[in-house]
Amino acid sequence: MTDLYGAPRRRPRYDDRYLDEPWFDDPRFEEPRFDEPRFDESWEEAARRGGPVDDRLTELVFLDGRLVSHTTGPVAGTSWAGFAARRDREERQPPPPPPTPRWQHVLDWLADRVGGEGALATLDAEPLGEAPDLPDDYPSRAERQRVEAVAELLDSVAGRCFDTEVATALRTALLTLWRLEPEAVSRASSAAACAGGLAWAVARANGLLHPVGGLRVGTLKDHLDLRSAPSTYGGTVRAGLIGFRHLASLHHRPLGVPDLLDLGHPDLLTGATRARLLHLRDRAWAARDAA
Repeated sequence: MTDLYGAPRRRPRYDDRYLDEPWFDDPRFEEPRFDEPRFDESWEEAARRGGPVDDRLTELVFLDGRLVSHTTGPVAGTSWAGFAARRDREERQPPPPPPTPRWQHVLDWLADRVGGEGALATLDAEPLGEAPDLPDDYPSRAERQRVEAVAELLDSVAGRCFDTEVATALRTALLTLWRLEPEAVSRASSAAACAGGLAWAVARANGLLHPVGGLRVGTLKDHLDLRSAPSTYGGTVRAGLIGFRHLASLHHRPLGVPDLLDLGHPDLLTGATRARLLHLRDRAWAARDAA
């Protein structure tokens, strides 16, 4: 049933007892009875107000389209008992799960940044060492030239914008991406685009870019002479580093944690960044133990 605008219209509530022809000598019509459940209320509502719960089945009898009789009684033992049981099962909702505690949200967020719960448990704050060397073997000469060109640009970015520890993280990010997703390096539009995406991802993971850090994205863009922002290819870099790993905090950053990009590799984080994460981990563990 719809109104003039096509919207569904609710049927008016009515009591079909008053559709019957009244027999004034019938004692049932001497005065209205209010102790029976109304026909517009559910049997659950009748149970709450003390009505007869078993009288769930109401059968109407029509003669030539006119209601002539109706009966109300229990549904048990009738052909509708199975339907009533199925309806009861559908309406019986399971209790809602308890809310996830805040410390669990923080632990999930930390695990996504370092590569899982195991990596989070063994995390340390030791500074990164020397930058790893480039591999010696490549499938083709063009791929060798691409990796070497990206590495040279990353060294230039580190010398201009970062320190030696971040330089190690940048070189490690390049080699990790080349090992996990080599096409993300070889099929980039240019070596500068790939270097910009790697620099943006590592800097975001360590909180070095504005507004968390002091370096502005425009500085990376100008140094690499990019036409678009480094984050344009940074999403491809992040996807290649994460792979198909499930992220528990994909759309949620708990209150009180810094805005750090999730790369899932602790060797791409500086010692200072891992020290911040360790502090949050210990506080979350303390809250879990207290609970």
